[in-house]
Amino acid sequence: MPPDGTEPPDEAAASLRAMIEGAEDARPDDNAELARLAALPLLEYERQRKDAAGRLGISRISILDRLAAALRGDGAQETGGRGRPLDLVDIEPWPTPVDGSALLVELADRIRRHVILEPAAADAAALWVVHTHSIEAAYVSPRLAITSPEKRCGKTTLLSVLNGLVRRPLTAANITPATMFRAIEAAGPTLLVDEADTFINGAEELRGVINAGHSHATATVLRTVETRDGHEVRAFAVWGAMALAAIGRLPGTIEDRAIKIALRRRRADEPVQRFRLDRLTDLRPIAQRAARWVADHIEELRVADPPVPAELHDRAADNWRPLLAIADAAGDAWPERARGAALALTLDSADDAETVRTMLLADLRALFAARASDRIASEEVVAQLGLLDDRPWAEYRAGKPITKAQLARLLKPFGISSGTIRLPDGRTPKGYHLASFADAFARYLPLESATTPQAAESMAVPLYVESPQPSARGVCPSPEMLSNSAGCGVVADREPDPDPEDAFAERAAIREYDGGYARAAAERLARAELGIGSADADNAMANRGSVQ
Repeated sequence: MPPDGTEPPDEAAASLRAMIEGAEDARPDDNAELARLAALPLLEYERQRKDAAGRLGISRISILDRLAAALRGDGAQETGGRGRPLDLVDIEPWPTPVDGSALLVELADRIRRHVILEPAAADAAALWVVHTHSIEAAYVSPRLAITSPEKRCGKTTLLSVLNGLVRRPLTAANITPATMFRAIEAAGPTLLVDEADTFINGAEELRGVINAGHSHATATVLRTVETRDGHEVRAFAVWGAMALAAIGRLPGTIEDRAIKIALRRRRADEPVQRFRLDRLTDLRPIAQRAARWVADHIEELRVADPPVPAELHDRAADNWRPLLAIADAAGDAWPERARGAALALTLDSADDAETVRTMLLADLRALFAARASDRIASEEVVAQLGLLDDRPWAEYRAGKPITKAQLARLLKPFGISSGTIRLPDGRTPKGYHLASFADAFARYLPLESATTPQAAESMAVPLYVESPQPSARGVCPSPEMLSNSAGCGVVADREPDPDPEDAFAERAAIREYDGGYARAAAERLARAELGIGSADADNAMANRGSVQ
């Protein structure tokens, strides 16, 4: 039975004939009327179908539509003659055993012959190609995220090369959520999606399907489908390999589940061989060798548990584990090459994957270190953040610097709130203690920061470290006793509920930085989430100058 719950046309026709012929009020000319309707041109059938269903005693016109289509025998009613069926076939494996190391070298070299990319990226692409053939042995299928800063950097060329190498390739330059999960359920393809930047931002449902297919354990979506007896819930599998190409960044949740390959435009002195789309079959022998090697090692890959570099975070480790298993099984230099590629691609992209909140944590950790202090006033924090180059704080909202209220809202999800602190000069402003950040720093930041953001002007301000002193004024006397959000009798610097203007700007910026959306798309999402119209949002942005 097809995955949408409908019966094949012949079975549907037989079932419906039986229903009609077996009804107590069936008339002898029912079959003749059905045959007459099936023979009509589609336009004329559309005009007559409602009245004909009444004459035949069929309450649901969709039943008549299916029966007429089945009697035509060509599926014209179901497809309207549009499109073409998916015709994906498994490649025939190479007839003789294949050396895995030589296969991966051949794949990496062939990819670099046509596309300018780093050796680590070529190695990752070669391993991913073999992964598409061995996906049944994996429990995680990392997406291959192919990005570039501009057009004409080789994204489509790389997808075209992959099209000749991967298992059951299916290319698309646009796709809807329903089409994606039905195609995966029906054909089990390796999806190669081009131009993703033109339709994926803001497409929450599509992102959900893409993300669900990353893990075999969660690779299911539920939909209500029409059946002969009404409607029922059906499960659709979305497990499968997928590559997506885009200009700029993909949404953060997809990048987190991906191995990222960043392309750049070819220089005049960088030679590549132009890829001929009419010679795609030239790659078939390599694909056949990949299929054969996987067939000979599938059980080994199924039980593999390769060691993963400790520098990779949990999701990156999951993404690379199936590729490292392939490299270990291939042997020779590939275990080392694969782990080198994993470290190079993951660590190089760490800054790109940084969300606005983790970016803030990193900058605050650097600020505390620069001041050699265990507490900083909120006013001083926002002033110092505004001095950082290559950070959004100086023009955080509508070209204006980040405010203390915005700072507090960004830190609130980490359980960090400002409180009253005592400075060496006796002042007790609102501010933050370093100890309040210990848990967030440990959970969300690497142990050591490779680079420290540099200020436009030096952060070298007067340093102080105050010794704990008893307080009779409700001020936390020491980091060991503080909580910033509770304890010590401190009245926390609880930010007021944001007004609609500030709330809209805040929500739009979070969507832009954390979700990877273009600004216009981020503002549309913010409007929808806050339930405000375009005019209200425009007024909010125009009035931002008065919001502190």
